[in-house]
Amino acid sequence: MTQQRTAARAPLEVRIGRAAVVAFSIFLMSRTYAHYLQHPPLRATLAVVLATAVIGLYATASFRPGRGRRWMLGAMVLLVYLPLPVLGEWWAAAGVFLAAMTLVFLPRLWALPSFALVIVAEAGKSLALGDDLPSAVTWIMTVAISSIPLVALTRFAEMARVLYETRAELVAVEVAAQRARAMRELEGILGSRLDTIAHLGREILTGADGDGETVKKELRGMLDVAREAQREMREFAHREQRLTRHAT
Repeated sequence: MTQQRTAARAPLEVRIGRAAVVAFSIFLMSRTYAHYLQHPPLRATLAVVLATAVIGLYATASFRPGRGRRWMLGAMVLLVYLPLPVLGEWWAAAGVFLAAMTLVFLPRLWALPSFALVIVAEAGKSLALGDDLPSAVTWIMTVAISSIPLVALTRFAEMARVLYETRAELVAVEVAAQRARAMRELEGILGSRLDTIAHLGREILTGADGDGETVKKELRGMLDVAREAQREMREFAHREQRLTRHAT
């Protein structure tokens, strides 16, 4: 059971990458948490739950490759824009996660146009919340610049996962090739030893009526061949154990 848990555990590089994504996400939302915690309990609870949902959704999408990411991108759009009328301008920080999502999870053909669309939406949101044009420009620059490190950390975690899986596949292929070679060697060794034993057996049967010492000598030779085959089988078994440990 312990070995199974160890094997299923992600490697250190992947865990470091994922921890970095979560830590930077919390850092991006830290001022939002601090601001809303000063509000009445109901509003503070709503803000904290939604902010945690934003971080959790981004982290889940980052650590889960597949088509489900696009649905998560849609859910992120709702989390970023729907709470604005209730939570106000301090909720705008969630736009950084949406901008990062478009760069990380969409195909290259759609990533930059979607990122630009998010930036335009953030500019419109800033103006709608009462900012002047310079403040709106400052905000969209903040969103763009803050999203880049988040994208980089997400890419690092994904690259670490892909490299680990590729390394595991290469190890599995190499182990399979070594086992195939070992099986061919074993087949040749056993075939040769069995042919020798069969040949000695025929000679013993042929000379069974002869000198007893000669028969004993031939039997000892047959036993020596059998012991040699047994020793080679043990070496083969030990080699298989080493291959299994290496693959693990």
